[in-house]
Amino acid sequence: MNAHNELEKPMKTLAKTLLIAMIGLSTATIATSQTMNQEGPPIEEMAADLGVSAAAFETCTSGDRPEPGERPTREEHEARLTTLADCLSDTNPSVTAELIGEVMEKYRPAPPNRG
Repeated sequence: MNAHNELEKPMKTLAKTLLIAMIGLSTATIATSQTMNQEGPPIEEMAADLGVSAAAFETCTSGDRPEPGERPTREEHEARLTTLADCLSDTNPSVTAELIGEVMEKYRPAPPNRG
């Protein structure tokens, strides 16, 4: 019995330590993923692919945006692409809604790894 009690205390301490470590790692993982998501899209690269300046791209995309986590309908999405194409065509007349859609798809972030 005495040997059992001697092992029980270190095991409880080890279990508590592991639990604290797991919580710490989970918190760090969540904080890191949220920080990475806040970086935003690569404006410079997207603008270059469209043949416009980053300033023009930012100006044209600074309008009405859906709330985070909200998905626009297909019609709303297409209307936004058309509006953006109209705005960017002042800088580069060859920009189309289809081209913008392709560039946005190219830079779409990968879905989170849910394992």
